[in-house]
Amino acid sequence: MSGLVDSLKKTSTRFSSKMLGRTILLPSVLRTNYESQAADYSMVIRLLQDIENNGVVLVDDTNCIRASLLQDIPKWPPKFRKKAEVVLKSLKKKNRFVEVSLKEEVTATCKNKPCQKCIRIAKIYSPAAILASQDCIECAKAQLKAVSSVEVVDVAEYCLSDFFESHLKLSDRTLNKGEWKQDKFEQEILIPLFRDAKHIKIYDRWIGRSVSNQRNPGQISDNYKLTIEWIIDVFLQKSRWGVDGIFEVYSGLDTRNNKANVPTFVTELRKFECDIKQSLPNFKLTIKEETKTNQMPHERYLITNQVAVSIDRGFDLLLDNRKIPHPRRVRDVTVAYCSEPGKIEQAVRSMPDL
Repeated sequence: MSGLVDSLKKTSTRFSSKMLGRTILLPSVLRTNYESQAADYSMVIRLLQDIENNGVVLVDDTNCIRASLLQDIPKWPPKFRKKAEVVLKSLKKKNRFVEVSLKEEVTATCKNKPCQKCIRIAKIYSPAAILASQDCIECAKAQLKAVSSVEVVDVAEYCLSDFFESHLKLSDRTLNKGEWKQDKFEQEILIPLFRDAKHIKIYDRWIGRSVSNQRNPGQISDNYKLTIEWIIDVFLQKSRWGVDGIFEVYSGLDTRNNKANVPTFVTELRKFECDIKQSLPNFKLTIKEETKTNQMPHERYLITNQVAVSIDRGFDLLLDNRKIPHPRRVRDVTVAYCSEPGKIEQAVRSMPDL
């Protein structure tokens, strides 16, 4: 397992100041014409790759926008078409095309039906940006003039946009002790991660191990409990799926010591699971048996059905205890994207349950 963790550390990537930025792509972004040059195709591919790194694309739930986006790809020159198809396939696999519903009372004046839906989505959901090309740029600006929070970006200049700087440009995120409070961590990290996610998994062996702590044997550390309760509350409030979402926590319990007390420790963990289920029925706590040769990774992870991040210090994130009201201070922590979450999931899955 240690070799696996070392490998994952090497493939972890940096993340931007705001995670998983929402955007809309007008069909003109992928549209080809006789004037299109190699640089134009390369720029669009670069945009799609940046969205794959740190973004989601809002589309309607009738497949109108997606169908329109993809219809011109077969007309691209083969070497560019193949690369674009690979990235688009990856976006789909990672659930980065997010289907949303439209309200009839929200309208748009564009004659093109897919573009109408794009503008309506922008008015309803206020994504960070809407990307356009050619004549669609000025049209989108005119229709979204009253929605100042949505940046209209020319795809040819997107690397110069505020959207790129704030959402797609990758940079390290390391927090000092007490630098952020809960509300800031929610806005910058948790809400963007949870907003469109249906399935959340947390991997932290120390949640389970805390029940064998000599200071409070048989009890989960309250800092872990408080942090998990907080994170789940944010998920329930901010995820589109809410109470219908799925939330799993994977943790470990070292059975080499205090073998006689293992049943008591497991009972305490099951009680915590039962308490959480009162507010989130689809919550599950999986306890993995750890031995000298078979342990969960030291690195801790938060993995959704869209993206995975490592939380280097683990899920005892809060510096202040339960007596301090929200927003409590957050401990020092580094958060980074993980590019190979499947390896972690597979390795932990192979360990025996308690």
